[in-house]
Amino acid sequence: MRVKPQSISSKEMSQIRQSLEESSEIEEAAELYSLAGNTTRLKLLYLLDNMKELCVCDLAEMLGISVSGVCQHLAKLKAYGLVASRRDAQSIYYRLTDRAFNRQLRQDFFKQFQV
Repeated sequence: MRVKPQSISSKEMSQIRQSLEESSEIEEAAELYSLAGNTTRLKLLYLLDNMKELCVCDLAEMLGISVSGVCQHLAKLKAYGLVASRRDAQSIYYRLTDRAFNRQLRQDFFKQFQV
């Protein structure tokens, strides 16, 4: 015997649509996953998770890209609160913040890799 799919009323559909449109959490999650979906930025996050704190020049050398390229990626990550920086003389050091998204990456994703 087949089970008949549950029918959703137009009113319920409208309420669901409105809830989705008003959900800033879904919008923020989509932006964060899009941000971390870039290979270089994901590698940056991974390196900072494992090394705790690195200067821009070391990150550039490890990734094989220019310092300015690393800075552009870090600026995007910093704008979303995923990394924080500190200056020591001429060098700028970056580290991961304790944001929930970083904890989720660490728990669900980074632990499966070893470099």
